[in-house]
Amino acid sequence: MVNPVKKRNIYIQLITEILLLFTFILPGCVQQKEHNQEVISTGIINYAKGFSISYFNDYTEVSVVNPWDTTKILHKYILIDRTKPQPKSLPNGTVIKIPVQNIACLYSLDASVIQTLKKEEKIKAIAETKYVKLPFLIEGLKNGKIIDIGQSMALNIERLMAVSPDIIIVSPFQNMGYGKLETTGISIVENASYMENTPLGRAEWIKFIAAFLDKGKEAEEIMQGIAERYLELKRKTSNVGFRPTVFSEKKYGQSWWVPSGDSYMAHYFKDSGANYVWADTQGNGSLNLNFETVYEKAENADYWLIRSDHHITYDDLKKEFEPYSYFSAWKNKKVIFSNTIENDYYETGVLNPDLVLGNLIGIFHPELNIPSPDNPFFEILK
Repeated sequence: MVNPVKKRNIYIQLITEILLLFTFILPGCVQQKEHNQEVISTGIINYAKGFSISYFNDYTEVSVVNPWDTTKILHKYILIDRTKPQPKSLPNGTVIKIPVQNIACLYSLDASVIQTLKKEEKIKAIAETKYVKLPFLIEGLKNGKIIDIGQSMALNIERLMAVSPDIIIVSPFQNMGYGKLETTGISIVENASYMENTPLGRAEWIKFIAAFLDKGKEAEEIMQGIAERYLELKRKTSNVGFRPTVFSEKKYGQSWWVPSGDSYMAHYFKDSGANYVWADTQGNGSLNLNFETVYEKAENADYWLIRSDHHITYDDLKKEFEPYSYFSAWKNKKVIFSNTIENDYYETGVLNPDLVLGNLIGIFHPELNIPSPDNPFFEILK
């Protein structure tokens, strides 16, 4: 038989545990209720597939889709007004006060977007400076207003911490973390624009960066202009009688990686009035082919597009790999070349696909009299 005193103590302990349980559960219930705010509006995303923006009463939610598993979210950001008290309860995600005051960038493309939004003074640090061509970055690095933080894969954490950025904008890669960067307390903003498979989709990530600067309206107006100009150029090639054939890239080792039929470059070729020789293949990435397969398909193609980080000549191509000279595009001097170190293809071209498209149309269809950019991204190799 249980001792009455012992029995009473058991009851007291049980009641105490129940009360403690409610102490933890009830706040969670209230918190969840507060989290279930209704969306006031959503950001207009017409072309990009990799992010979304939702506006709530107390915050803005920006979600980045996992590019390698689109059923999942890679990162969620909760943006709150820095001029107001922080809401007592917020959903899960990286909380960032906006507009951000200090920014670090791994790549100058993001700096170009920020400059387009007229907030370049916010940039305090940048990596990969050997690729920088934007005048304001060059000047800022020279006078010390912008700090060189080394290479994207080997950041100088001490220099980065010295400027105390609110955010650092990075490009995510599959199965890769951020090492010491994750221990700094700096909010990592993952810009996955490079995974978009259309030029307009990639450009629309200006709205993603604009959200952190509280410049959504400006980004919408800029993107609308870009899209209108791009689509107007695309319409000019819709009824061209002759569509020249084109292939791209070069061999590296034993592999020749060519864009798949639904890839970023494949869309450029189609929209500029050319027939891409691998347009009928599936996927938005690249195909890993050997030289023989490429040669069989592209031997008689009218044009061959190459992007490189150094200048080349027709003789250089032949010396590099003599069978390159077997292609009709090499024989007929129809190699389209982009020296990405000398031009600003990766800084302004990605954000201005209308300029890139006009450049390519000017090459494939000179009869349309589309003016080339002042500093063209692509030219026929001399």
